[in-house]
Amino acid sequence: MRFDEFRKAYLQSPATALLAFDFDGTLAPIVPTPEQAQLDSRLRQPLARLSNLTNVIVISGRPTHYLERQFQGIDIRLIGNYGRPETLEPPNQRLLATLVAQAHEELPAAILLETKPSSLALHYRRAPALAPDVLCWARRQARKHDVTLDFGKSVVEVTLGDHSDKGTVLRRLAGDHSPVLYAGDDLGDIPALEALQDLKLPSCGLAVTSEQTPAELSMIADESVSRSTFVRYLISLASVQAS
Repeated sequence: MRFDEFRKAYLQSPATALLAFDFDGTLAPIVPTPEQAQLDSRLRQPLARLSNLTNVIVISGRPTHYLERQFQGIDIRLIGNYGRPETLEPPNQRLLATLVAQAHEELPAAILLETKPSSLALHYRRAPALAPDVLCWARRQARKHDVTLDFGKSVVEVTLGDHSDKGTVLRRLAGDHSPVLYAGDDLGDIPALEALQDLKLPSCGLAVTSEQTPAELSMIADESVSRSTFVRYLISLASVQAS
């Protein structure tokens, strides 16, 4: 269903609804480097209101402790690292450290390296011409080690251990809720949108778009919206319930 249909269903039973969101590019604007990302100031008050009215979760590749700082004072459920364990087994801890050291040594300095609890993210947004080199390096590690690759906008993550995704998390949490909304902006959000379809619940999947939005995301979403429209949608939910 499109958002206007979801909103009508939500207003009938907000206590049983579920609002689920990605963080980067969805609740936070896209920024040049990961450490610059901040919760959109326009959304802090609406999210705080919604947290008292319905069920709100954030599912992100960010570590949970990072999300806790972003949402301090807002009582919503935060699921970091795609719902995967945030502590690797010792062999994978050593492998991750090795991969980080190799990446620093072998990849151009323009590639931004972000170490996560169970993955190494290789960002090439500042140097898009280097994408083939980054992807080649990542695929070489996937052939050599027991790792998987996750792709996003101008980034590839080399992931160790558990490979759960946002769809896995949403399937686990959405079953007792109706209606359900999920909003995301990148390839990693596609499994969550697919989960909505598989669950066959009254639901709305939003693709929050930018110039870099993957076509695959918009194809599977119920509705594609700009970030400004997405912000307006959330404010409308909070405002109606607060009146």
